[in-house]
Amino acid sequence: MAWIVGLCVALVIAIGVRTYLAVHPAVSPGYRDSGVKVVYIKSDTRSTEIAALLKRQGIIHDRFLFLVFTLFRGTSDRLKAGEYEFPSSMGLLDIIRILEEGKVLVHKVTIPEGATVWQIATVFDREGLMDRDRFLEMTMDPSVASFYVPEADTLEGFLFPDTYYFIRGIEGEEIIETIVQRFFRAFTRQDELRARELGMSLRQIVTLASIIEKEAVVDEEKRIIAGVFYNRLRRGMRLQADPTVLYGKRRQGRITRRDLRARHPYNTYVQNGLPPGPIASPGEAALKAALYPAQVKYLYFVSKNDGTHHFSRTLKEHVRAVRKYQQGRKSPRKGSI
Repeated sequence: MAWIVGLCVALVIAIGVRTYLAVHPAVSPGYRDSGVKVVYIKSDTRSTEIAALLKRQGIIHDRFLFLVFTLFRGTSDRLKAGEYEFPSSMGLLDIIRILEEGKVLVHKVTIPEGATVWQIATVFDREGLMDRDRFLEMTMDPSVASFYVPEADTLEGFLFPDTYYFIRGIEGEEIIETIVQRFFRAFTRQDELRARELGMSLRQIVTLASIIEKEAVVDEEKRIIAGVFYNRLRRGMRLQADPTVLYGKRRQGRITRRDLRARHPYNTYVQNGLPPGPIASPGEAALKAALYPAQVKYLYFVSKNDGTHHFSRTLKEHVRAVRKYQQGRKSPRKGSI
C-alpha cells in the first residue's frame, strides 16, 4: 500500500514540476533564450492544431498541458486567429491568454511622400499584408479607381503618404479603403472648391502636386515650384519635368537625352500641359502648394545639388545657372527645366 502512496506522490510531484516549468520556462535547466518567434494562426484552426503548430515552432514544449489548460479555462474553441509574436521566456498561461484575447501582431507601414503605386505595392508585399500583384491589380483597376475618384482610372496619387497600422489577414479591400480615405481627410471640401477656382479638376491638382512632390526636396520650395509650373502652363510652355519622363519609362535613376526625346504621354518635354495622371503620392504640403502656389515670376529652376534650387525669370539667366550648377554633368539633373 505504501508503494502506491509513494507512486501517487511522485506522480503529483512530476506533474507539478512539469506544470511549473511550462508556466515558467526560463527556470528550466535546458532553457535557452531563442528570442521572439512569430506564428500565424489561420481562421478556424482547432486547438489541437494550434498546440501542434506552437510545439513545432518551439513556442511551447508541452502540447498536453496546453490543451488541458484551455479545456479547464473553457477557451479551447475560442482561441483567436491571427499573427502573434512570443518571446521564448513567455510561459504557457501567458501564451494562452494572448490567444484568448487576440493580441495579434500589428504591422507599422509607412508610405513615404513621393512613392509610386509600384513602390507602395512592394512595401505591403514585404510586410506580408498583401501580395504585390494583387495590390497593383486593385489600385490600377479603373472600376476600383472610379469608385473613389470618378475621373480617375487608377489610384496612383490617391494613396496618401502616412504611417498606417494593419494586422495580417486583413482584406485587401480594407487596406485600399483605409489609405484612400486618408487622402480625402487631407484633401477637404474647401480644397475641392479652391481647385475649381483655379480651373482644375481634382485629378489635375493631384497630378500637379505629384510632380511638385518629386521635384522639391525641401517643403519651403514647394509653393515656389508650383508657381513656376502655373506660369509655364499659362504661357503654353511645356513643363519639362524630369520625374514625369522617368515615370513614363517606369524606372529610377539618372535621365538621359534619349529619355527626353521619348514619345510617351508622360514625357512633358514633348507633350503639352499636364501628363495624363499623377506620377506619385503627394503629401499634404505638395497638395497645398498646388492649390496655393507662390505668386512669382519665375519660369525656370535648376538644382543646386544641395536640396535647393536656383530660380530664374529668363532663359538667359537659367542657362547661366545650369552652367554654374550642372557643369561637367553628362545629363540633366532633377529640377532642370
